[in-house]
This record gives sequence, C-alpha cells and structure tokens, in this order.
Amino acid sequence: MKKSVIDTIVDSGLIKKDSYIVLGLSGGPDSLCLFHALLQIADSYNLSLVPVHVNHKLRQAAYDEADHVARLCNRFGVDCNIFEIDVEEMAKDYGISTEEAGRILRYEVFDDVANDLESQGVDSEKIFIAVAHNADDQSETVLFRLLRGTGIHGLAGIPEIRSSDEGHMIIRPLLKVTRDEVEAYIAANNLKANIDESNSESDYTRNKIRNELIPYLEKNYNPNIKDALRRYAEIADVDDSIMTDIAIDECQNCLEVDQIDNVVTLDLTDIKDNPPGINRRIVAIVFKSLRIDDNTSYELVLAILRMIYSDNPSASYDLPGGYKAIRAYNTIYFTDNEKYYGVAQPDDNLELMTQVIMMKEFKMPDDANCAAFDFDKFNEKYPGRMGDVVLRTRCQGDWIAINGGSKKIQDFLVDTKVKKSVRDSLLMACIDNEVLWIIPNDELGTEEQREKGKFSHNFQIEDGSERALFLEVTEKMC
Repeated sequence: MKKSVIDTIVDSGLIKKDSYIVLGLSGGPDSLCLFHALLQIADSYNLSLVPVHVNHKLRQAAYDEADHVARLCNRFGVDCNIFEIDVEEMAKDYGISTEEAGRILRYEVFDDVANDLESQGVDSEKIFIAVAHNADDQSETVLFRLLRGTGIHGLAGIPEIRSSDEGHMIIRPLLKVTRDEVEAYIAANNLKANIDESNSESDYTRNKIRNELIPYLEKNYNPNIKDALRRYAEIADVDDSIMTDIAIDECQNCLEVDQIDNVVTLDLTDIKDNPPGINRRIVAIVFKSLRIDDNTSYELVLAILRMIYSDNPSASYDLPGGYKAIRAYNTIYFTDNEKYYGVAQPDDNLELMTQVIMMKEFKMPDDANCAAFDFDKFNEKYPGRMGDVVLRTRCQGDWIAINGGSKKIQDFLVDTKVKKSVRDSLLMACIDNEVLWIIPNDELGTEEQREKGKFSHNFQIEDGSERALFLEVTEKMC
C-alpha cells in the first residue's frame, strides 16, 4: 500500500525536483498520508517540506490537534508552522458559512507562507502549495455540485492544479488516491491521525452526501458510483478547459480589475455577440476574482447573463458577500464599493442635430451646446456620411484625435481623471470609432471641457475653410 500511494503521487507529475512544498497539514488522515509519503521521496527529489497547520478556533479539540501536529513534525525533524485564525468573525463579517470562511482564510495563510519563502530568495516557480484532497473528495464534490444544479465547469470537479490568489501553484497529489487507500496507508505505517468528529455528523450537506447519499447509491444503484462520478469529472474537465481558454482570451479585452476600489469592470461591447457558453465562463471568472465562486448558483449566473444580453441599459443584482452587479449601458460593475451603486446614467432626453453651413454665413452661438468642424475635410475622409455621425456613449475601440496624434477614449478618461462611475454616462458625437466631440459634462477634467466639451483635433476650421459641419445637442422634441 505504501508503494501504491507513493507511485500514484509520483505518477501525477505534480511533484517537481528541488521544490519547496507548502503543505496544508491538519493532521487528519489525508494530510498525514501526504506528509508521510512526501517525506519518503524528499531526499530523491530534493524537496523542502514546509508544513502549515491552521487552527480555526471552532472546536476546543482544535488546540490538541495543533499540539499533535507539532509533535508529529518534531518526530520527523521538520519545522512546523502553526497559525490561528478567527473563522467565525470572518463568516459573520462577510455573511458566508464558517466552512467557506475557513477555506478562504486557509489559502490566505498558505499564500502568506509562500510569499515569505519568496522574500527569503526562493524562486517562485519552485514553490508549490500542496493540499490533500483525495479521490473520494472528488466524487463527493461532483455529486454535491450536481445537486446544486451546476454547469460543466462545476462538474469538472476539483482541479489537480490551479493558481492561488497570489499566483502560487496549488497541487493535489492525492486526487487519484481513494479514502480507503489513505486509511490503509495510515494503518500500514502506524501513524496516528487527528480525527475531526464533525466529519461523522450529517449537519452539513457535504457530510450528508458522504455519510448517507453515496452509501445509498452504492447499495441501491451503482456500487461503483464514486468511480463513475470521477470519470464524469474527467470528461467534463476536457470540454470545460477548451471553453475556459477561449473565455480567458476574451477577458484580456473586456475585463478590468481595480483592487484599490475593489471593483471588477466588464465591458459588454464585444462579448454581447458571444455564445452563452463563453460568457457563462467569463461570469465565472468574475465571480472567482471576487472570491464568491463557491457561493454562486446556476440561477445567479443566469441572472448576470440576462444582464449581458438585455436591451435594458441599466440594471442591478445583489450578489453573495455584499457585492452588487450594476449595469450602466455597455458596462457591468461588480463591486461592494458604495460609490458605484449610483453609477451615472446618460441623459436619454438629448439628441444630435447636424447641418452644413457656409462659413460666410456661420457664427458660433454663444449659448448653444454645439461644435463645428471643417465639412470639406470631414467629407474627404467620410464621403457622403454626415448622417452617420451619432450621439452615443463610449464603445470598445473608440479614439479621439489629439495633439497631432490620437488617443484611446479609455486612456483619455483615465489621464484626465474622470471617475469610473461616470465614464459610461458621457455622451459623444462619433462616426464609427472616431470621436469628434465629447459633449460638456460636469465630470470632465478641465473647466473648459466642463463648459464646452472636448473637441477632436481632426477637421479643425481654418481661415480657408468654406463650409462648416455644425453639430448641436438639443433636447428631444416630444
């Protein structure tokens, strides 16, 4: 059994030579099995093991378990890192379960330890965070998510390898080792494991699945149900990986994460034409970046998809963890920052009037909301297209001529410190992706722009100009 478990770990390809392994060591059977097995190959792989035990302070026995882990590490001559975290306080503050709060905080601790190794000069590519999920955990996870109505991404189950929030690689070398094999390994090596008595209770859904539902299915439907669920996860993972890769590529252009304001901005301009399968995964990436992915459901993802495809330019939806999804025209803001709750909306009561006026007859009105350009220059570039100049909010790819060159509208708004919450409310006179005029708005960067707007440097009127393209923004006629 010892050789079988170690061979499975080695065959996984997750253990690299000369690695530093930050090992989540609860002292339970799974993590103890992984710890002991890695010790057996540590010399041949030149591994540096960094066990990390996290006391959630949820049970009195947790302190005895931490002491047991410390003695265990001392027995094998390995330094142990023990941390205490207040899971109940985080769960209360964020309105999530203690189970989810514990998971989030554990991985934050693992990342902190990995970051400390980096600060000591260890190459980040040699640092891995190892956790001890086993094959039965995989089966239970797939069944749990199936009961919740998850999609293909959820049915792919627990990944063997993924990136942490800090960019460290999380590996699961026991994911193809069954719980029976783990327990046999523990017995064969005379190891004493911590036993969390709550695992035998059926207060949590996962425990009910483990203790009641799977045994029932094995007895009455399929004695190999756990193998079947794992195979299903492998098939789902292949399909999901392809779709996810496409979604990740799409995110390069449509997704922006602002950690200072704690807001994720999703630009809908291009992705509204995507099939739902791609956008579903983009929404999953957003939820993951907010760390609410374990508290979402099919109905919640579907609600955000409706926001993406809807013709309604404004909507909002409450998300787990105190977050909101707020749509303002072609942008959805995902945030818990209240300053975005009142995202400015464009003025729908305005329209653009265009006309051509001979320069000898032209005089710029003093009180009108208007702009003028050299019509002949404009017509040379856009022949016969005066009627295509429209008043709208910004779109992906918009730019404005400035100082002999051009600048993306996104960059212009950032450079002039226009607040994110109003950028999608700014109205612009545009033809295709060229912005001729950003109409006046109190949120623009300078006093002149707030009074007159920002004009393109293209098609400027000069002494020799004969005709003017006159643009005026007026209230719509009822």
